[in-house]
Amino acid sequence: MKKFFPAFAAFLIVLSAVSCQSDGKGNDSWRGLIEESDRLAAGQDWEQATEHVLKALSAPDLTDGGKSLCLSRLAALDIITWRDAQGWEHAVEAERLARASGTDTLIAAALLQKGRLQLCGAITEGEAQDEEALETLHEALSFASGSPSLKADILLQTSQAYIGLNRFKDPIDKEIYAKAGEAIDEAVASSKDPAFPSMALPYWMRWYRQGGNWKDGIECCLKVLESLSDEDYLMQSQCWNNLVMLYAQAGDVDSSASAHQQYVYAIEHYMQKKADSRLQEMETRYETSLKEAQIARMRIWVVLLVVLAAALAVIMYMSMMYTRRIVASDRGKEQLLRLISKDLSSPQAGRKVSPSISGMSSLEDEAAVLARCEELLGEEDRDVAEDVALYISNLARERSREVKKLGLTARECEVIRLCSEGLSNAGIAGKLHVSIYTIKNHKQNIFLKMDVHSNAEMLSAANQLGII
Repeated sequence: MKKFFPAFAAFLIVLSAVSCQSDGKGNDSWRGLIEESDRLAAGQDWEQATEHVLKALSAPDLTDGGKSLCLSRLAALDIITWRDAQGWEHAVEAERLARASGTDTLIAAALLQKGRLQLCGAITEGEAQDEEALETLHEALSFASGSPSLKADILLQTSQAYIGLNRFKDPIDKEIYAKAGEAIDEAVASSKDPAFPSMALPYWMRWYRQGGNWKDGIECCLKVLESLSDEDYLMQSQCWNNLVMLYAQAGDVDSSASAHQQYVYAIEHYMQKKADSRLQEMETRYETSLKEAQIARMRIWVVLLVVLAAALAVIMYMSMMYTRRIVASDRGKEQLLRLISKDLSSPQAGRKVSPSISGMSSLEDEAAVLARCEELLGEEDRDVAEDVALYISNLARERSREVKKLGLTARECEVIRLCSEGLSNAGIAGKLHVSIYTIKNHKQNIFLKMDVHSNAEMLSAANQLGII
């Protein structure tokens, strides 16, 4: 039989001890992943255990010694999942790194996996690699003196190598057979783990079966079955399979048939358990993917809301600043109008407003308008003066464009201004030194251009255009 679960569990314990010796750190990330792999392997969830070891190999804090340990563990998982070729590559690389680090326990662990894989290759490929495995395991023993548990596990595999050497011999070589038993005895004696003798029982089963010692073999199998949990169907199947052959050797056909039925029952339950575990794993991954998708959608919505909130805040800020400028401009206009109104309402009003405005060389000259507004409002209201000056200059340019659109000449504009002073046609003619008929002709042209029919309409339109 290719492998035994209790022995593999013992090897995980051994590797944990080796990892403690490889360096002094206790809670590194790769160590946490290895510990989780151990837990999963103890539950016979080999695939998940393998994934955690692979993650440990990618950990940023992984050392060369830690990598060798991880590769040895990965090789052990490869063996139990029938990936012998990959396991061999991992074991060879683990040995290379272990020898480079100079740590004996790491070298022994890597050589142990190489020896196990040589034994597996002999079984799966039908080639006699037991001698090569025995040589590798003897070398592993030479490096395992510092770890009793590791030495015990190597000795168990050494017994398997001796048993393998007798596999095709009929009759078996008694000397080699005795060495296999001695290796198991020595393994039990070397280990400090109280549970190790129970873990060695599967190796005794195979040893008894090969030697034809069906009585002790049956007794050993029954002891193993008694020590197993009800859910350990894999080990149960191995025990019942051994019992099938041992009862057959004893000539007990009925018990052999009954053991075969129990073997089939255990295998079926083991496969069902694995299928249920895989289904549960798929359901868990599906639920996890749904949650991750939901979280991703929520993140997108949160980002959109943040962007919208930021955009709204910017718009509100710009609107507030624009409103402030409008309010400031309106306040400046109000102050200027109050100043002008005060001039007009004073007893000495006369033409005070005219000198104020006449100080501006041109209403379209922004610099001159700004200087005059600052003079009227004071330097402390410079921002207000700038808004008022801009307003006046823009208004003057707009009116100038409107006047140009009408096509009024300079003399016609002068006639309109003199008319707004209350002068008659004759008075205007006298002031301009022209005939009264010329003034009438000018007014007719003005009425046509401004589309008005009387002096009152002309003066109202002229006031809106800023001509007067």
